[in-house]
Parts: sequence; structure tokens; C-alpha cells
Amino acid sequence: MSNIKNYVIGTHRRILDSKWNWKDTATEGDIYETYKRMYQYSRASLRHFLQDEWTEICYTEEIQHVNQAARISWQNIYELWHKEPCNILVVGPDVSMIRPTKIFGVFNEFRLFNWTDPKSYTDENPWGVRHNDYFNGDLIYLPHTMKKEVWDIYEQMMPNYRDTAWGDDQIITNQMFWSQNIPWQEAHRPDLFYMAHWLPWKSVREMDEWNCYKMNQAHTIHWSGSRHSPTRLALMKNIHEVLNIPEYNGVLI
Repeated sequence: MSNIKNYVIGTHRRILDSKWNWKDTATEGDIYETYKRMYQYSRASLRHFLQDEWTEICYTEEIQHVNQAARISWQNIYELWHKEPCNILVVGPDVSMIRPTKIFGVFNEFRLFNWTDPKSYTDENPWGVRHNDYFNGDLIYLPHTMKKEVWDIYEQMMPNYRDTAWGDDQIITNQMFWSQNIPWQEAHRPDLFYMAHWLPWKSVREMDEWNCYKMNQAHTIHWSGSRHSPTRLALMKNIHEVLNIPEYNGVLI
């Protein structure tokens, strides 16, 4: 449908509290500037490789604590999707696209793509949910054809979102995703979203085994910026230069 808009959504926020749930980011230097450069590398790669016409949106609200970020983003995404017919691709600032990739118009369902780490989720949470296969939330596709029942899950779970916990958004999006009963062979797509969370501390071979897919055949790589952002930035810079991707010329408002 030609009147359906495509959006790529990301974030770059100043986070006032350096103390995250498991680390103090003050030890990593100025992470606002580090994540700004990561975002620029990420969006440059999308502009170079992501097919179809799309509009970039970057949420930049200043927040007190990192756990507030996803809740605010999802409020914005929810409002945008319900405002007009659109397809939305949510992409983290620590994600590089490394070859021509088509996602818009490919899927009719709400989509996550690959495991996070750890691969399962069994912690206590306000909703009492568990997931044997727990997928990452740094590449999410919301087509205009999403079913109301999937949004219903979001509406039911969001009131209990905890600003004191890391990853409540991922619990909610996994519940939304798996409610659709997508067969495993269609649900698990490491070709579109390869997790490189232990590079460079582990080998590419070990990462290939973890993903059940080869890195050199993947379309998109998630570097997991929360696992020491300066190291992840260096990896993104390297692949950006190797692939000769043009510089990002957008403006962060």
C-alpha cells in the first residue's frame, strides 16, 4: 500500500544518573558522546543498506535513569502507530547493518528476531511470565498489520512497568511476540539480527555457535553497547570503515 509510511525509530538521550543496575557508566567516560557516535554509525549503515523509503525518528528526551528510557520510547511508538497507518522498525544505537536488507513489508506480524543473553528468562517479575526462548529488543518490527490482540498485551502489561528494573520492556515485547504462535523456523532469524555481545572477548566462531548462524552471512549485527560502550564503539567504527559506509549526515535534535 503506497500510503503506508515506514519509520525507523531510535534514541539518543542524556541520562543523568550514571549508576545503572549493574554498573556505573562513569567508568566508561562520556557515554553521551560515545552513544552519539554509535548512533551515527548505526544510522549511516541503515541509510546505506536498509531498502525502501523510510523516515528517521530519534527520541532525545533527557531522563534521570536508564530504566526510564524504554517506557518513554514505547509510549511514543504506541502513539505513532495508532496515529496513522505505518510500519515501524525500532533499531538500537548499537546495531550495524552490513549488507542490503529488506524488512519493511516482509512480515505481517510483530517481530523480534534473535535471542538475548541469557537465552531464557525465569526471573521473578510483576506478570509472572517465563520464556524458554527470550529474544532481544534492539531490533523490533511493528507492521501496520499488527493484530489488536498483540497491542492488548502491551496495554495490559505496561501499567506494571518498573523504572527500577532493567529490561521490563523486553519482558513485554517477548510476551507480545510469542503470543502470535509463530513457528520456530520462522521466528528465529539470526540472519537478520546477529548477536555479537561477547566480541572481542570471545571468538567469532564461539559467537557463530551461540547464534546458530555465521557472522559473515548476517545482515545486521548487535554489538550490545551496554557491555562496555567504548569497546563497542571501536567495533562499530572498524566495520564502518571496512565496508566503506558513507558518513552519517543527519542531525540529532
